[in-house]
This record gives sequence, structure tokens and C-alpha cells, in this order.
Amino acid sequence: MKTIELDTLDARLQDRILAAVAEPILITEAKRPVLVIRSLLEDDVADDLIARHPAFLATIRRARQQKTAGRTRRLEDVRQKYETSQGGGLDVTRPRRASMAGQPA
Repeated sequence: MKTIELDTLDARLQDRILAAVAEPILITEAKRPVLVIRSLLEDDVADDLIARHPAFLATIRRARQQKTAGRTRRLEDVRQKYETSQGGGLDVTRPRRASMAGQPA
């Protein structure tokens, strides 16, 4: 994701961008929408970075392919498989898959 410092923009553009704090601004080209400028919360930035991460996108593609192929599991079956014998909860002693960054989890 490219970052641009607000103070590097001309004053007129800065004013218009800052107006997006109050309400989203729709940018058009030849009367067709091309961009929305809106204010962000810190969580929005993190969510966007995760949603665009190649490993996350690959996981979504695989899940969609599995669903199309009919390879799905009922939530109840998954919960039952991962319950511990101590009365519920997930078994956190099992090794986890590598994280999105390719580092061990």
C-alpha cells in the first residue's frame, strides 16, 4: 500500500481530503465513480492490510475451491474434533500452521 503524507499535497486537495472525516467523498471521472475517500480507524488499516495479503487471498481461493468441490465440514463436526477431553475448549497444544508472514505461529 502506497503512503502519501497529507502535507505534501496542495492546500486545496488537503481541504477536500480532510472533509472526508465528516463524510465519505466520491471521486468520479467522466461521471463514473472511481474512488471513495473516507476517514479510517486504526482497525480499518489493519483489516485492509490483512484482506490484501497474498497468503490470506490464497486461503480464500482454496476455501472457495473446496466449497465448489463439495469438500466442506459441518461446524459441529469441527468443534467436536477439536474439543479437549478436559471439558471443552480448543486443544491449543496442537501445532499451528505457519502465519501469513511465513513465520512459525
